[in-house]
Amino acid sequence: MEDSAPPVSTPPSKPATGAKATIERFSAAVHRYTELFFEKLTTIVVYHPAVTIGLVFLFVVIMAQGVWFYKEELSPDKQFSPRSSQAVKDEDWVLDRFGYENRPVQTMFEAKEGVNMLTKESLLFMMEMHEWLLSQWKIIDGKNVTYEVVCARYTKGDDCKIPVSVLTFWGHNRTRLEADPDPLTTINTVSWRSLEPSGPPLDFYLGKPEYNAAGDVVSARATLISYNFKNEKVEISGVGKDDPQSRYFEIQIADDSEHRRKADEAAHGVGVYIRTTGQEDQAGKDSVNSDIGNLIIGYMLMVIYASFILSRSRPKYSHSLLGIVSVISVGLSTFSAYGFCWYIGIKFNTVVQVLILVLLGVGVDDTFVIMDSWWDCAHIESMRERMIAAVKHAGPAVTITSVTDLIAFLAGSSSSLPALQDFCYYASVGIAFDFMFQVTFVVAVAYLDTVRQQQSRADVLCCIKVGDHTGVCLGSDEEKARWTEAERGLQNR
Repeated sequence: MEDSAPPVSTPPSKPATGAKATIERFSAAVHRYTELFFEKLTTIVVYHPAVTIGLVFLFVVIMAQGVWFYKEELSPDKQFSPRSSQAVKDEDWVLDRFGYENRPVQTMFEAKEGVNMLTKESLLFMMEMHEWLLSQWKIIDGKNVTYEVVCARYTKGDDCKIPVSVLTFWGHNRTRLEADPDPLTTINTVSWRSLEPSGPPLDFYLGKPEYNAAGDVVSARATLISYNFKNEKVEISGVGKDDPQSRYFEIQIADDSEHRRKADEAAHGVGVYIRTTGQEDQAGKDSVNSDIGNLIIGYMLMVIYASFILSRSRPKYSHSLLGIVSVISVGLSTFSAYGFCWYIGIKFNTVVQVLILVLLGVGVDDTFVIMDSWWDCAHIESMRERMIAAVKHAGPAVTITSVTDLIAFLAGSSSSLPALQDFCYYASVGIAFDFMFQVTFVVAVAYLDTVRQQQSRADVLCCIKVGDHTGVCLGSDEEKARWTEAERGLQNR
């Protein structure tokens, strides 16, 4: 028989010295004082849960008043061009001295296969649509707004700028066009430059033109009429700087043309599309707003997920309600962050709308950490002491994750892109508020949930009383006794 090997002795670890020892002492002190802070904070919360919840909601209401200072940045140039760049400074200088350029509005005509837009019939339909646009009137802010009101003029008191299109050959006059026996010959014989000496060439107003061997245009699949609207920008609540009359007139005539498009295509074989600045801005906003439905679905999925993770088979010991409360807390922190940033003048933009998705991951994770610590403290009988101990031990972990995220977004706020910079400001504030609500609002509700548990009431449906073993199939009295004994340490697992 071989001799057994002698036991291997592990040499005692040497105590850290120098800088390493200093860092370890500092880390231990930070951890100790963080635990002490959360112990005292949670003591206040669990002894005054209703007051804590009330103060949180009062804080949210105060922050929500920031909506009165709401401003939104809609200009892509302003969102994605560095504020300090020379290009932005030059643009501001030009706008300050010379004002804004006119708003381009284009009515585009696209023919079906086999239809030529340069036939007399198609040109007369273009004229009909041109006359339709000039005759439109809309009620905007209680005022009757017509084309004559929104059209651009060279100087005040001048006539409207004349639109430009292939109809320029006839001065956009129906009588002259009807009197022309061969419009295509007119297009090829009259000099375009004699009509438009400084504008774009004729090809600009023709889509997919075809030419014969002599270089004369014989057909076009599409055409357009180019108009100019005034652009006297003022501040519009929820929109930014824009010309309200031109903006809403554009949007409404574009919507009206959409409604009549199918009838026009059936009658003339031509589809009409109106492209405007206001319509493009509105389309962007509508696209973002359409995503709100997806955002709500994602929010509800997170509620279901969080509730499932915190649920247990026995209704008395389940905490799925806290999953709902955790997600509500994230919503409150998001609204508070919006309000605070509006208070201090940080503009809203389309990127900021995804803030709640960032905070959902951070906030719900904090709740999981706190409740995991709660389950680890099952040996403590007093619910108040158990909650204090749970948050005391979970506090440093929650703090580290929140501070790490906060520092990351504060670093991101140094970005030169305004949209990203503003998003990082919103996210930094949101994470700070989410942290604050998790260790106060969520903890207060969690404590009240333990009171519900003590009173043998069901999770979520707290008006219903349940027994200790509800939801578990038990047979003999011996099995029930074993469960009772096991519940001392594992009742919430």
